[in-house]
Amino acid sequence: MIRVKNEITPKDISGNVNAQIIKPLLIRFLIGALMVVGGIVLIRVVKWLGIVLTILGGLFCVLLLVMYFVVKRSAVKQNQFQDKKIEYEYRFDPRFFSVTVYIKGKKQGAMDLNYQDIAKFKETKDKFYIFLNNKQSLIVSKGIRYAEGSPEALHKLLNERCNKKKKK
Repeated sequence: MIRVKNEITPKDISGNVNAQIIKPLLIRFLIGALMVVGGIVLIRVVKWLGIVLTILGGLFCVLLLVMYFVVKRSAVKQNQFQDKKIEYEYRFDPRFFSVTVYIKGKKQGAMDLNYQDIAKFKETKDKFYIFLNNKQSLIVSKGIRYAEGSPEALHKLLNERCNKKKKK
């Protein structure tokens, strides 16, 4: 069994937003950049169409950058427990895992989950991001003392359980 309890910070929420939206935004940004390049090339052939395509591609890229920062900022602001100490205790067993929520040290609720509930997980050098769906994720820190187990054991367990699900 692996057991860890960690506090969620605005930095964690920001990192979670990054983990979820960077790839789709980057793909769209590249499409906008291709529009700009295509417009510049097209200026030589059909001047007015090239200018329009360049302007639209540039505006699209700027809009994506603005959207990224607005979404990131609003996710941190929407954290309804900002002024309170919120902690999550995670228990990972080979068959299932559970999450218990504590606010200001008082237990608020618990949830038992199956590994089939994990849509995907992402690992950075200091966190595990476990996505249950597009809007709900769990953040498990690597840099804190685990009550039982270790980050390496959690990495191995998540790889085994989540990859086993994909092979079926």
